[in-house]
Amino acid sequence: MRRLLPLVLAALLPLFGAPALAASFSCAKASTPFEHAICDNPELSRADEVLAKSFATALGGLTAESVELLRADQRMWLDFARNACTPDAQPPGKRPYDEMGVACLAEKLQSRSKALEESRMRDGHRFLVKGIYGAVPDPDEVDDPDSYWKVASHQMMFPLLDGDDPWAEKFNDYVYARADGLSQAMIDPDTGTYQAMADTDASLTVAEIAGQNRVTLAYWNYWFGHGAAHGNWSRTYLHYYVPEDREVVAGDVFAGKDWEKTLLAAAWAQLQAEHGASLQVENPEDIAEIVVDPTRWSFASDYGLVIQFQPYEVSAYAYGAPTITVPWEVLEDIKADTQDAVHYGW
Repeated sequence: MRRLLPLVLAALLPLFGAPALAASFSCAKASTPFEHAICDNPELSRADEVLAKSFATALGGLTAESVELLRADQRMWLDFARNACTPDAQPPGKRPYDEMGVACLAEKLQSRSKALEESRMRDGHRFLVKGIYGAVPDPDEVDDPDSYWKVASHQMMFPLLDGDDPWAEKFNDYVYARADGLSQAMIDPDTGTYQAMADTDASLTVAEIAGQNRVTLAYWNYWFGHGAAHGNWSRTYLHYYVPEDREVVAGDVFAGKDWEKTLLAAAWAQLQAEHGASLQVENPEDIAEIVVDPTRWSFASDYGLVIQFQPYEVSAYAYGAPTITVPWEVLEDIKADTQDAVHYGW
């Protein structure tokens, strides 16, 4: 490992403008609370080691422009992690991280390593990751020395295409716009700043690339209100239609005056067949708006249209977020002329 340290240090020094992370510096020279926390805690040191390797790997093969973009994002994430794990969401200064702070840093480093794994090749396209980050003190908790929720932490990750990809400019504009809109869930509408009494952790990831026509992004969103018994989460999809530089709409997949009724009837029958004993809905109208919404659809199955439900929508929270798969053959009569272009990418 020590033979690798100079290489890791060379990659990280331009990012931070400060002593590098534990995988690439001597702990004898540790000077900041962040460095001391890493050097003093074996679990945190291991997580930092993995992160250094993850980051170096994530840079591989990118154009110079994308390398700088990812480096800038790493700097923003590092500032976020350092502050989010303090008792007041402020730079630590000379204050050492307490036990909760060290646990927080370990979680942040591990989640960052996982996020950087999305900076890779997918079906001939080179993706990198970018994020939106924020941390603010919770005014109801910050003065309580025993509180676990002194700071509200927010982050959202999303993919971009490397600059030399022919799809890059239009796809990236689309993703930036969608990420900006989705990230508004982190903002308190009354203050215009990050929500102070809840944590959010969201991501857009590449779920599927269908030929030359479609890129599907899975949107996962987790939020936790401070003091709640448990968090809540959801999963939806965004389908980017490459030929027309827009999002897939229902009319790209289904056609006919009564397509909604046909799909609803088929979805209701499938819901009963797959989840009947666990359902807490009583009639098709309870799911009518859900099943016709393209953000609930996945095209990953050749067998049928996958429809995603969220926790609480059709069953108890403990049952999770169920899906159903409606066979394509049942929906043949409402098939749009463009369905194959969207589904298979032909």
